[in-house]
Amino acid sequence: MGIDGLPGPHEFLMAFVINMFLVPVLPLLLPSLVTAQAPLTGDVSAVYDLLDRVLPKRGSDHFHLTLGDCSRNHSKPQHCFRLQDSDDGRLIVTATTASELSAGIGYFLQNYCNMTIGWPRGGGSNIFIPEKWPTIGADPITKRRIVPWSYLMNVCTHSYSLAFYDWNQWEAFIDWMSLTGINLMLALTGQEEVQYKVFSRLGVADKDIRSWFNGPAFLTWSRGQNEYGSGICGPLPKSFMKAQWEMQRTRILPRLRSLGITGQLPAFQGNVPIQLTAILHDSNMTKDGDTGWMDSLDPWFGKIADLWMRILIEDFGTDHWYQMDGYFDGGTAPWRGDKRRTIEWKDHRKVKRDELAYRRGSAAYTGINRTDPSAVWSFQGWAIVGWSTQEQAGILKGFVDSAPKGKLVVIDMSRNGNGEWKQWQNSSFFGAPFVWTTLNNFGGTSGIKGDLSVVNRIPFDGPSSAIGTGATPEGIDQNPAYYEFVFEQNFRDSPVGNIRSYLINRSKRRYGLTNANEKVAKAWSLLADSAYAEDLSTQDNTGVSHLHPYGGDDASMFERDRSTPKPVLCNMVEAWKLLIQAAESDPQCRGFNNEPFKFDLIDLGREVLAQISTPAVLNFSDATKQPVLNKDEIMKTGVFYTDVLSDIDNLVATDTSFLLGPFLESARRLGRRQNDCFSDILEDSDCGHFYEWNARTQITTWNPTRKNSADIPGGPIDYASKHWSGLIRDYYVPRATLLMKQAIKDRTAGRSLNQTEVSRLHAQLAYTWTTDEKKYSVLPNGDAVSISRSMYEKYSPLFIKCEAERRNDVAESPVIVE
Repeated sequence: MGIDGLPGPHEFLMAFVINMFLVPVLPLLLPSLVTAQAPLTGDVSAVYDLLDRVLPKRGSDHFHLTLGDCSRNHSKPQHCFRLQDSDDGRLIVTATTASELSAGIGYFLQNYCNMTIGWPRGGGSNIFIPEKWPTIGADPITKRRIVPWSYLMNVCTHSYSLAFYDWNQWEAFIDWMSLTGINLMLALTGQEEVQYKVFSRLGVADKDIRSWFNGPAFLTWSRGQNEYGSGICGPLPKSFMKAQWEMQRTRILPRLRSLGITGQLPAFQGNVPIQLTAILHDSNMTKDGDTGWMDSLDPWFGKIADLWMRILIEDFGTDHWYQMDGYFDGGTAPWRGDKRRTIEWKDHRKVKRDELAYRRGSAAYTGINRTDPSAVWSFQGWAIVGWSTQEQAGILKGFVDSAPKGKLVVIDMSRNGNGEWKQWQNSSFFGAPFVWTTLNNFGGTSGIKGDLSVVNRIPFDGPSSAIGTGATPEGIDQNPAYYEFVFEQNFRDSPVGNIRSYLINRSKRRYGLTNANEKVAKAWSLLADSAYAEDLSTQDNTGVSHLHPYGGDDASMFERDRSTPKPVLCNMVEAWKLLIQAAESDPQCRGFNNEPFKFDLIDLGREVLAQISTPAVLNFSDATKQPVLNKDEIMKTGVFYTDVLSDIDNLVATDTSFLLGPFLESARRLGRRQNDCFSDILEDSDCGHFYEWNARTQITTWNPTRKNSADIPGGPIDYASKHWSGLIRDYYVPRATLLMKQAIKDRTAGRSLNQTEVSRLHAQLAYTWTTDEKKYSVLPNGDAVSISRSMYEKYSPLFIKCEAERRNDVAESPVIVE
């Protein structure tokens, strides 16, 4: 016998060879018996408990919940919910599973009671006990899922949004998922403890394992996506691993399962601490920094997979879905890109599977299937975004064919929901079932954007192999209108006929308006025709957090003259003005408790000012790059740019959703009662400080900057930036000011900009800010409406050309107010 009761090398090789040959023939033997795992049923009592958490004053008494058949008179049984009035005045909700029960309640609260259910940092929720509960009427309402699964999550979401969640935050998040109808997600929390047990039993030392793990804010990239290296903001404290493991085991997974939400657990995908090369005397691993990438045909891959799966299921149980995204070739990870792009694509009907990919896929699948015969392999489709050649098609087909039919499910992660399944002439992943999602956000950055007409076709334009819909944003808490639309798709019978009317009606419900407001309706009509009628970048292309914005003028909402706003921005400015006027004239909108309206008002103003920051920083940057510096031009452009940034900070400071303080407080809170944190960058071992440093680094430099560094380390700098009050004021503004002062200093000395000195100054600012412990407010400051008005008045002269264009527009579409 080998390590920890595993078979020895010879025993293992025999079992491995047998499995390698047996698994590929399953599709031929049992084509009708192997399908993706069915949704969980859950518990009715858990849904009653949810109601007690979200409704005050025992509002749950109004609901009678039951699991049963709600698809009467329907030829094709589907997961569904039915709403009907009872004789005693209560609402009867009948549903297939606990997930549809919760979704039915959410539908009733939103569409009948005029309530809002949202992310805490995305405008929050507006849930209350009405004076009189509305009735359904004579005919029951039945809503069916078009496809079995409603999916949310990106591997990055766990770092960019959930890294510092405590149980209270997780509980609220799961409640939101339930009421939204989501029944499939990535359940990745706490896996480091599982990995630690695996690698420890294989002989890797404690310090080597925890130094290989990234810090709490960067775990996504030591779990698999470690193209940026390992040990970022680490080593990972044991106390953190234990606490996250315990929360996953005793709280997160039990709650998900009780509410009918399937959690995909992480499987072994071949990345290990490089020390295993020497310990196992295994020369097949590819060294990539401190990481070794294993070939799935390496006998040790199967051994480690068996140990991993045994511990994983012992610790967490299983819902039989496993996320596993490696290429399993012992070379580069999928996110590094594949170099084999030489054979031009011809015809998907003539695709010949890559036999080596087939063998490696079979070995990878048996790595989960030996322990769990019901295993479903979930493959994050981002690994194949951009693939287009004949050879790449063969590799994907090899993977698809390697698992029994229906047991490999692709998460289609196309940008903006365009559909990866359309690659290779609508190949539909060569028969693999898939979940069609939209990836509309990188890094959890801010932005009002997304072509709703594109996601409106999900899943209706897809093939029968589409088994789910959803979204895969890298971060949540942003752009709620877009994501609400996406998650409602699975319960629609057909695409939305009039997106403008949908957004107008949604705004009335979201703001809890008893009477329609013409200005609100017009504002959302304009947004429907602008921000939500085209797909902008998934990244933040503005000048708020970038001295050199992605895309430059091409990504700007101003023409190349940097003074003429494009029509899409003109509409957004007009919508902002209308929301301000609505707030000033309608007490319903300005009400103290109307957080959803307040969020949208500030978010739209933030978006407008952020777009102004782009030409502002481009002008400033150009002024500092000139061979002969012009002091007046540097001052004029630099002062204007920093004024815009300061104004954005003042505006967003009026709403809790845009404050830095709550984010840092969440990080520090996890460090309480822990004392095992260490970093050679920090000057103390306080865990609260360690977690806060992780949080600050993630949203700025990404890779940590050391004291006295000459430059900020390379990597995705400002990739996860945020338009938050405190961050803008104390980091983005000082960074721009340092550049301005250095440029003026160099002009006085008669030389061009000393970029080396600028880099040093920015590195020192980065070190000082990320390691600082300054407390930031967790409460908003200032009146949102009056500050919005003053900002609009200040910057409206920049949009005079919009007014001229609007006067010439005689074909303006009518606004439908319901």
